[in-house]
Amino acid sequence: MSRFQGLSPKTKFIMKTQTLVEAPDQFSASELTVLKSIALGLSCEDIRKLLDIKSDKYESVCMGIFQKLGVSNHYTAVKVAYQKKYLDRKELSLEELKAFSLEFACDNFEKLKSTQDDSKKLLWSLYDLLLEYHLQMEAKYF
Repeated sequence: MSRFQGLSPKTKFIMKTQTLVEAPDQFSASELTVLKSIALGLSCEDIRKLLDIKSDKYESVCMGIFQKLGVSNHYTAVKVAYQKKYLDRKELSLEELKAFSLEFACDNFEKLKSTQDDSKKLLWSLYDLLLEYHLQMEAKYF
């Protein structure tokens, strides 16, 4: 029987967002989902809404996570989960992606600006930049 059987579609989305390298058997599906959600930077309120759980249930799940990891707060729980390889660092946070993308856009803005009068040239320049963006992302994060 799958440990994720019976989870809501919203929960399954979160489960796919952050991959566990070595899922410890002692964590429940709820605990893994909450831990991944915290690692993604979601707020307590957002996690409760996505999982459709009440505040006291959320607190209970968090306390279980903290106890199993030997920590006392959300930040340390995520840090220890990465250190113990329960969470995979290759997964990127939204803020990391935004920062990298913005930096890339700023660095390459002039390339597009110089081709704005010729639509075909602009299209090919954009295509080249997208390929370059993809290559840089792979080199930096994967």
